[in-house]
Amino acid sequence: MTEKKSSSWQDPAVAQKFLDERRGAIPFGRDQVEVMLRLVRHFRSEPLHIVDLGCGDGFLTRALLAEYPRASAVLIDHSEPMVERARQAMAADANRCEILHGDLLVPLRQLAGRTPADLVVSGLAIHHLPHARKRSLYAEIFEFLAAGGLFVNIEHVASVSGDVEALYDDAYIDYISSRTGKDRGLVDAEYRSRPDKSDNVLERVEVQVEWLREIGFLHADCYFKWFELAVFGGVKSQRVEAEDSFRR
Repeated sequence: MTEKKSSSWQDPAVAQKFLDERRGAIPFGRDQVEVMLRLVRHFRSEPLHIVDLGCGDGFLTRALLAEYPRASAVLIDHSEPMVERARQAMAADANRCEILHGDLLVPLRQLAGRTPADLVVSGLAIHHLPHARKRSLYAEIFEFLAAGGLFVNIEHVASVSGDVEALYDDAYIDYISSRTGKDRGLVDAEYRSRPDKSDNVLERVEVQVEWLREIGFLHADCYFKWFELAVFGGVKSQRVEAEDSFRR
C-alpha cells in the first residue's frame, strides 16, 4: 500500500476557505456538474447506489440525489473537517446517505462496502494521490461498478507544459477576482501561497483517460476541459456480469 502523507486538508481553516470561497467560484463549476448529470442521464439513467469519492461537503451527491429521488449514496473523504461539513450539508438527506471518513489510499472495497455501485463520482480529490495509486484506484472503481455502471471524475489535471500552466494560473486568477470582486493582486497572492498547493499531484487528462481504456472502461474520454479543469470517465460493459457468471 502507498504510504500516507500529511495533508493540509486536515486543517479546518483550509477546508473552510475552499468550501466557502473557492468552491463556488471555480471556473465553469456549474457546467462541469451539468456535464456529469448529462453523462448519468445518457449512460446510467436512474442510478440507485452512488459512491462519492473525496466528497467535500457533498456538492456532487446533492445534485444527484435531487435528480434521482430513489437513489442513495455513500460519501467518503479523508479530511475530517470536510466530513463534518458534509454531515451538516447533507442533513436533509441523512436517511439516504452514509458519510464516512476514509483515505483513498485504502482499497475501495474496504471503504465503500461490497454493494456494487451504479455510479461512482469524484470531485477534485483523486489528483491528491500518487500516480500509481490513481491508476490502481481506477481499476478498483471498475471492479466495484455494477455491469453498465458509470464513473465520472471532475478533476484538476496537469497542463501539457509550463507555459500552458502559467496561462491557466492567470486565467484562473482573473476568473476568481471577477467572480468574488476581490482585488486581483490579493487573489494572485492567495492563490500562489495557498497551503493546499503542495497536496496536488497532477497528471495530464489524456494519460488518465488512456489508463481507463486499458482497464476496460468503454466510452472513456475527456468530456469537458478548461485548461487544468476536466471532466472525464467511462462506462463498465453491460456484459461483464453475464460473462463473469459464465466463467464461474
